Amino acid sequence: MSEQQNEDRKIPASDPVIRLTRYAQVPILLGLSIAMVLFLVTFFVDIYDAIQSFEFLDRKKTILLILNLLDMVFIANLVIMVATNTYNTFRLKALVQGDDYIQQGEKAYRRMKHRIVSTIIIISSIHVLSELLEFSQTTPLQVAALLGFHLVLLATYVVTNVFKSSD
Repeated sequence: MSEQQNEDRKIPASDPVIRLTRYAQVPILLGLSIAMVLFLVTFFVDIYDAIQSFEFLDRKKTILLILNLLDMVFIANLVIMVATNTYNTFRLKALVQGDDYIQQGEKAYRRMKHRIVSTIIIISSIHVLSELLEFSQTTPLQVAALLGFHLVLLATYVVTNVFKSSD
C-alpha cells in the first residue's frame, strides 16, 4: 500500500515548455523590483522637495502632499502584491502538479483578485479626492469623468467580490 502511495506522490517530469513558462516570470519579478526601487526614490524626493520648498506650511498643499504619498504607498503595495503573487505562482508550479495546482491556484486567484480590486478602488478614491481639492486646475467635465470611472471601479468591486458565484 505504501509503495502505491509513493508512486502517486511522485512528481511527473515537467514539460520543457511549462518549465520555460515558469522561468519567463523571473524577468517580470526583476522588473517589478527595479520599479519598486525607483518608486521608493520618487517617494523620498517628493518629501525632500516639500521640505525644501516649505510647501508643508500651506494646509492645502500639505493635504495634497499626504494624499500623493498615500497614493504612492498604495501603488507600491499593489506592485508588491503582484510580485508576491507572481513569485508564489512560480513556486507553486514548481511544487504542485495536477489537480492540486489548479485548486490552490484558484484559491490564490480569488484572494488576490479581492486585494487588487480593493487597492485599485482606494487609489482611485485618492485620485478623485486630490482632483476635487485641486478643482481650479481641472474642468468640471474632467471631474465628472473621474467620478464616473471611480463608480465603474466600485461596481466592478461589487460584482467581483460581493456577489459570489455559484461555484
